[in-house]
Amino acid sequence: MGHSHMKFMGGMADILTAAGHVVTEIRPRMDPHAKWGGVSKSKHLLHYPIDKEVLRFRAAMENDPNLFMAQLWAKDMTPFEMAKMTENMTFSFARMCEHAVFETDLLVTLKSKKYDVGISEAMDECGHGIFEAIGLKTVIAASSMNIMDHQAALFGIPRHCSYVPGSMGNSKQEMNLWQRGLNMLGSFFESRMMDGVMAAQDAVFKKHLGAGFPELKDIIARSAILFTNTQPYIEFPRPTIHKVVDLGGIHIKEKLPPLTEGWNNVLSKKPKTVLISFGSVAKSFLMPLTYKKAIVEAVREISDVQFIWKYEEDDLNSWDLPENLYLSKWTPQTALLADPRLSLFVSHGGLGSTMEIAYSGKPAIVIPLFADQPRNAQMLKRHEIVEIMSKFDLADNLKLKEAVQAMLNDESAQKKAAHISSMLKHAPLKPKELLLRNVEFVAKFGSLPQLDPHGRQLSFIQYFLLDVLGALLLCALSILTVVYLVLRRIYRFFVPKTKTKSE
Repeated sequence: MGHSHMKFMGGMADILTAAGHVVTEIRPRMDPHAKWGGVSKSKHLLHYPIDKEVLRFRAAMENDPNLFMAQLWAKDMTPFEMAKMTENMTFSFARMCEHAVFETDLLVTLKSKKYDVGISEAMDECGHGIFEAIGLKTVIAASSMNIMDHQAALFGIPRHCSYVPGSMGNSKQEMNLWQRGLNMLGSFFESRMMDGVMAAQDAVFKKHLGAGFPELKDIIARSAILFTNTQPYIEFPRPTIHKVVDLGGIHIKEKLPPLTEGWNNVLSKKPKTVLISFGSVAKSFLMPLTYKKAIVEAVREISDVQFIWKYEEDDLNSWDLPENLYLSKWTPQTALLADPRLSLFVSHGGLGSTMEIAYSGKPAIVIPLFADQPRNAQMLKRHEIVEIMSKFDLADNLKLKEAVQAMLNDESAQKKAAHISSMLKHAPLKPKELLLRNVEFVAKFGSLPQLDPHGRQLSFIQYFLLDVLGALLLCALSILTVVYLVLRRIYRFFVPKTKTKSE
């Protein structure tokens, strides 16, 4: 999972710990490069190193241009392309789950303690299997993304592809016939992809705990609450259910530590500063060489602006880099965005970064790469605070230069971004308050089955009233048939057939 997933879950752990709750965090590692984010207060951490098979597989994905990591830059990662690459995610998630749960002392350790509530990601279902295995029945599901389509199906949340953009789609709310069709197909392929991952983890638990172990989809659906990393004030409006609680931006701290002297010096070099970061999954060093050259040249041509580029390797150190470009393998992104000296953010549009854009009040150029990023970009574009740019346009330094200069001079986008930020900061209920109230409520009252909609147990025919429509159609046809027969009988009675005689 990406860094934003860890920050979302870690942010919740920190808030619960600060409120006086005893929090145990399980940390199975799947990405050797990932730095743990979000958690700084929890004292009970269970670390489990990356499995050797997963490590070899991830190394191959980074080094082979035909595998997942490099393809994020090279291909248009539509839901259909993502579905083709399900094998990568399925293997990593299933193997990581089996290694952490059944090849370590994890279950023994957890069974030796008493827990009131379990909280786990609903994108990776392993945590819910762990809770079932140790007998913990009061659980909360969490999505560090928006409400994904397969999660909506599990929880009985209405899905309306006619106007709600799919979780991995690239649509606006207003869609024509073709776009609605693509949105519907994208929803289907996303659900199919995630169902495949869940089936692989199902097999892991049944292999070790017996065929009678409950299905993960049923365990997750019984969750008392679903926390999501969304904010209703910027999210696409959609139907929901009572057990969904939006905590978008919960990882963003109200008081941030001051920037170091080094970062202060970088921010003070020019009147305006631009931050470039493409997240923790699709790393910058994996992008095509033409993209790297174009970015460097675009920066060189905007010499009156300072640029910070999160770049993970040292291969550019031998290049003739412009003086206004500062490379760093890590950036204090939230703190930089909160600083008034930062003027613009060039981002991949991950949901963590999307929330930070909205809360910081900074305009942005979003260059979506895969998964939910195109949707997140459209979500912010709806508020006119970002410009969307295709990743394939990164090969053209002129297009990047023009986009950066346009956004730096767009006063309307800056005002609208500041308005969104103020709205989120003055929201009636803050994410922190919602988290604490709901977790403590669930700890006291249990799994809350009264919030479970019966609709999730209906068949496709029942849910969409196809049986009712069929019955109505049959009744209508029956009535029309009776009317026809009666009218024909009346007609024959009053208009007898004319008989002709032959002589």
